Amino acid sequence: MVGLKVVNLMAVSTEAPMIGRRYILNRPLGHGGMGAVYHATDRLTGTPVASKRVTPPNEASPTDSTSDSQDYRIALAGEFKVLSSLRHPNIISVIDYGFDDQRQPYYTMELVENAQTIIEAGADRPLVEQVGLLVQMLQALAYLHRRGVIHRDLKPRNVLVTGGQVKVLDFGLSVMAEQAGVGVGSTAGTLAYMAPEVLAGGQASESADLYAGGVIAYELFAGKHPFDSEDVGTLLNNVLYVPPDMDLLSSDTQLRLVLERLLAKSRESRYRTANEVLAE
Repeated sequence: MVGLKVVNLMAVSTEAPMIGRRYILNRPLGHGGMGAVYHATDRLTGTPVASKRVTPPNEASPTDSTSDSQDYRIALAGEFKVLSSLRHPNIISVIDYGFDDQRQPYYTMELVENAQTIIEAGADRPLVEQVGLLVQMLQALAYLHRRGVIHRDLKPRNVLVTGGQVKVLDFGLSVMAEQAGVGVGSTAGTLAYMAPEVLAGGQASESADLYAGGVIAYELFAGKHPFDSEDVGTLLNNVLYVPPDMDLLSSDTQLRLVLERLLAKSRESRYRTANEVLAE
């Protein structure tokens, strides 16, 4: 009887979906344009992790050559190597990376459970606590930008809070600043958090990350998106041409001036670095 039970358990273990011959995929946590994230278990350590299987953009195009695909994988492997070296208290740590048996890229991250988005965590909290959450987010951006990494998809779902600590995550769309056009279209990201120049076809930059941070800050303080609209055309027009309504914010003049500059339509009118915003 005991022997039969052991055999059955081994069969279940063998059949469990696995990635990189190391990570057992337990259940999906989310899915986006760049791939799916799973709750997984590291077979070597027994610890739970988050594993993201990345779907390269050129996989959808049958006209891309083998060399193009190979070049992308080489660039992506180089990016994963950089991301795995990042260590900051407000950034999710990338633990491991590689390519699975189907030659699809993946990376594993520390797992943050029972977390809230920065908007959920800061809702109805005192202003000083809300600012404290934003400061942590900006410190994460400052660290990334100093190392030449642009996030490119900063939004509330990618800024989580657990135990009062902010964790910026999901670098599936980030690229090294000097390779801003490699493998990923310049308009990759989430529409409601894209800077005007990115929507117009320009390249993402540190300034575009700060703009997205400004949108998040506005949502946190005002309780709504600065360009709230279910109609895509209206949203695009508002992002490109309509200034946000600052009357919905706190009466704190300095705070309003910071948000106005973060949400400026022209990147030249915004702050140059996250450290400048922190100083303000």
